[in-house]
Amino acid sequence: MNEVFVRMKQHMSPELRDRIAKLEAAGLFGHGKDYEKNRYTAEYMIAAWGEGYFPYLYHNRPDPNYDPVDAGKMSWDLYREMWGSDGEFVIDGNLKSVEYTDRLSSIKVPTLILVGDHDECDPSLAKVMQEKISGSKLVIFPSSGHMTFVDQPGMFVKSVDGFLNQR
Repeated sequence: MNEVFVRMKQHMSPELRDRIAKLEAAGLFGHGKDYEKNRYTAEYMIAAWGEGYFPYLYHNRPDPNYDPVDAGKMSWDLYREMWGSDGEFVIDGNLKSVEYTDRLSSIKVPTLILVGDHDECDPSLAKVMQEKISGSKLVIFPSSGHMTFVDQPGMFVKSVDGFLNQR
């Protein structure tokens, strides 16, 4: 996933890349009032989750209610333990050690893998999953980000229904 993040940043505008780098270099935590110090600043949430991630979340039908600052209402201790403390475009927390690619071949049940062609979890990762899980089915939704069920609801329902009702 860290390789995907490198490519994602390469596709950002130079202005956004520079703004994110500057915010990361200044340190992402310890700013603001006491209740704000253990989370990203609103400026970073907007740059990373809003401008950086949003095109990979929704592609065909952007959610008009998405608010990157509101997405920051979570358990930050848990998030930092999992993700790390060096920003959104590198996983260096305990998720870094979660790698099960070599165990995917042990899956012996029918498996449907869904991914958007503009997904933050790049289709290349889904293709590796399909290669490793014998008999699995991969559906790549066109004009779709991570929220495939929002971007392509008809295709999503048809794909899931078809998979569940195959004989």
